[in-house]
Amino acid sequence: MGTSKHVERPSALVRAEHGGAPAHLTGAEQKVLAEALRRGEDLREELQTKTLEYGRWLLEEVFEGDTTAALDDRSQNPVWQELVRRAGGPTLGVNRHLLYVALRIAANDHRINALAWRTLDVGRKELLLPLRDERLLLAAARHVSDMNLSQSKTQDYVTGLLAEQGKPRRVRLTPRTFASRVKRLRVGLGGAATARRLQGLAMETAERRAVVVELEGLRDAIHKILQAVRR
Repeated sequence: MGTSKHVERPSALVRAEHGGAPAHLTGAEQKVLAEALRRGEDLREELQTKTLEYGRWLLEEVFEGDTTAALDDRSQNPVWQELVRRAGGPTLGVNRHLLYVALRIAANDHRINALAWRTLDVGRKELLLPLRDERLLLAAARHVSDMNLSQSKTQDYVTGLLAEQGKPRRVRLTPRTFASRVKRLRVGLGGAATARRLQGLAMETAERRAVVVELEGLRDAIHKILQAVRR
């Protein structure tokens, strides 16, 4: 296999993240877009249905309908522990995140009967799960439904609620995920090709100094991380 090459993120994703203006489409392109939207919605509904079905099955068969046990982060249920161990591997392609999401949504669906929660789609329910408490989940579901928040806005809303509680979001860190993050950073920075492009850039003194400061900060951070990993 050849060496991997850095692939820049599609500009459409970048524009969407920054609230860019919609693309100007021809009549033919509008038809293709409409069909893509329809098929995408079909896919979303299928994924949602399968996720809910799997979660309900896990709740009933693995935890015998015990929602308290299902929501226990320290569950000693042997079947659940084995599922978590196998998740993302050759015998269970479902990753751990989806496994947890399916079960937690099923458990909360069983506990929260209010329409605002039950009619919320799986994607936004997933984003509300970090709130954990049933009352908070229901209040947040009502707000999300009333305001018709998108998934990105829902995530921002939940982040704000957690911050108010003194519980800032923490990204789960594992050796594998951290190594992946480092790889993405390394590939994104580029190597000799980037160095050559920088050498050819006309930079003002202040601009050059700003780049140097950031690179030196990155170097120091990497040095500290290497020391921690090598212990």
